[in-house]
Amino acid sequence: MKISLVKTAVISLLFWTAGVHAYTVQDGTVYDDANHPIQLQGVNWFGFETSDRIVNGLWARNWQSMIDQMKSLGFNAVRIPVCPDTLVGASATNYDRTLNPDLVGKNSLQILDAVLAEFDRQQFYILLDHHRLNCNAGISELWYESDYSAQSWISDLKFMANRYKSLPHFIGIDLKNEPHGAATWGTGNASTDWNGAAAMAATAVLNAAPDILVFVEGVEGNPVCSGTTAHWWGGNLEPLSCYPLNIPSNKLVLAPHVYGPDVYEQTYFSDPTFPDNMPAIWDAHFGQFKKAGYTLAIGEIGGKYGHGGDPKDVKFQNALIAYLKGKGITNLFYWSWNPNSGDTGGILQDDWTAVWQDKVNLLASLWGLSGSGTTTTTTTQPTTTTTPVVTPPTPTGTTSLAGKTTINSDWGTGYCATVTVLNSTPATVFWNTSVTIQGTVNNLWNAGYTQSGSELLASGLSWNNTVASGASVTFGFCATRPASTSTTTSAPAAPATSTNGITSVLSISSDWGAGYCAQVNVTNGGNTATQSWQVTQQVGGRINNLWNAVYTQSGSTLTASSISGQNNVISAGGTTQFGFCATR
Repeated sequence: MKISLVKTAVISLLFWTAGVHAYTVQDGTVYDDANHPIQLQGVNWFGFETSDRIVNGLWARNWQSMIDQMKSLGFNAVRIPVCPDTLVGASATNYDRTLNPDLVGKNSLQILDAVLAEFDRQQFYILLDHHRLNCNAGISELWYESDYSAQSWISDLKFMANRYKSLPHFIGIDLKNEPHGAATWGTGNASTDWNGAAAMAATAVLNAAPDILVFVEGVEGNPVCSGTTAHWWGGNLEPLSCYPLNIPSNKLVLAPHVYGPDVYEQTYFSDPTFPDNMPAIWDAHFGQFKKAGYTLAIGEIGGKYGHGGDPKDVKFQNALIAYLKGKGITNLFYWSWNPNSGDTGGILQDDWTAVWQDKVNLLASLWGLSGSGTTTTTTTQPTTTTTPVVTPPTPTGTTSLAGKTTINSDWGTGYCATVTVLNSTPATVFWNTSVTIQGTVNNLWNAGYTQSGSELLASGLSWNNTVASGASVTFGFCATRPASTSTTTSAPAAPATSTNGITSVLSISSDWGAGYCAQVNVTNGGNTATQSWQVTQQVGGRINNLWNAVYTQSGSTLTASSISGQNNVISAGGTTQFGFCATR
């Protein structure tokens, strides 16, 4: 949450593809290119911005199971914090290789690619957040430091915009996490004025990816056009009323951060009228701009909500959600999915599996959902504030429902899959399902299970054991195949080809039947460094995007060439990579 890097990111090339969505905002609402309104029901999942350079929790669970569970709880958007080391493909650490076999051998950027592709496949709106300038340090006050220039920051933002603009659900970039301290707004000092830097960065991002949105946070204190009531880092938008942002209004989302007493004991939390004193403070800090026609999305809000921490946090979060709902500010990214956020905890409990259902219910009340998305939200009043609770329909007995298995990734000797269980009965039921699979399950999430031969019998856990009529639940698993039944994808890893000492080997990183993504390792087997390179490779299907190379495709033949100034030089014995996705 509070956290800054080093090194210039390598610019890679991701080709434009069909199906990209164009996003705009107007009068407080986000719209897609069909002019359909979008409500961002979001959560923060951190880790890519830390020294781990990978989303946290994968030491305890499979990464796809996390996404499945987020979706089952009603989230449709995710904010992913990153730092520059992640963007240059540094090593990723601190994850269980057995639970996440498809990530083995991938660097941080390749893992980020895979995670974002899966979020996109599951129709999550993706917000990337430039969170730290250094993966090993805290959050910087400004958008640059002595060892990380403003131009490096702009380059990283353009890199993200270019690389992911072909993902249909890539909705935008949060330009800088939590400007504070020395950061100002409207003072005329270009070295500290966040409003000027944000406008410059927005121009660069929108030139690279004109269909996405830019998310701009506030500052902290400010010497002009700002009240004296204490603000959060990134939470003070007051100066906007005097110094508007030079960013197209249909592309700008204001993304303030707002926290409660679990994070820091501000003086207004001890006011005798708390929490009734808070709406006027929120109005001044950011709420006034909803009435002025701006679109807001709260970038971070969270706390332990009574599970440890300050008891006042429950009243605070209840009051804030009621305020946001009353103002029509329903775009929000909760901090965080992770339970290992020390001052806020997470949606998940410390075992990285169980859910704090009261937090989910609170968010459901803002978004007009019903906890898990299948029940009716009601309220009770255990204290002087209202706490939403879920009253689900009374389920009938356990019913065996049909399950549909979809393979997400396949490496021949093993694979990972998602099973969707649909309730086509007229009633809410406790569920189980039986599906026929290949191999032996070595990891399964979001369900309890037994396996007998090729039959996998699965049933719900305490938090997802019921399913309403017409609704579905999902669980996932990974399995190993015996050598005699191992299969290869229809676009198998290809043998090395060799031209002037340059060899290329293709390996598939994910496969979903109708398409796949692959990595190609290009190795210089000669005695001197290359000044440029070109390889040909046989591929299946039609490539729809390719990165880290320039390419042409003729039938099943891919010809890929180096990008000058990026990866044209391969030392003797060295290797570089490019990747692509294709449809069959």
